[in-house]
Amino acid sequence: MDEFEKLIEELNQLNEEEGLKKIKELEKDCVCPVCPSYNECANRKHENMFCITGKSDGCISMELGCLCPTCALAQKYQIGVMYNFYCHRGSETEQRG
Repeated sequence: MDEFEKLIEELNQLNEEEGLKKIKELEKDCVCPVCPSYNECANRKHENMFCITGKSDGCISMELGCLCPTCALAQKYQIGVMYNFYCHRGSETEQRG
């Protein structure tokens, strides 16, 4: 089991409130808001953490660049290189299929 799988397992064991709190803690390392693909719509909806939460809810429709490989969160959990553009293609879990 890799680091990302351990994180997802941990999140799955938390109740909804605790899970949202954990994701909020992880947000401090998220680079989504400064990514070239991120847009005003995603900003207004406060969308981020796509590697965990999945693709944008209708805001991001074009891949204009990807910072996932440089994200501290992605590096910590060893993701973002094989799969990326989480905002448009889906979470790490979804892309791993």
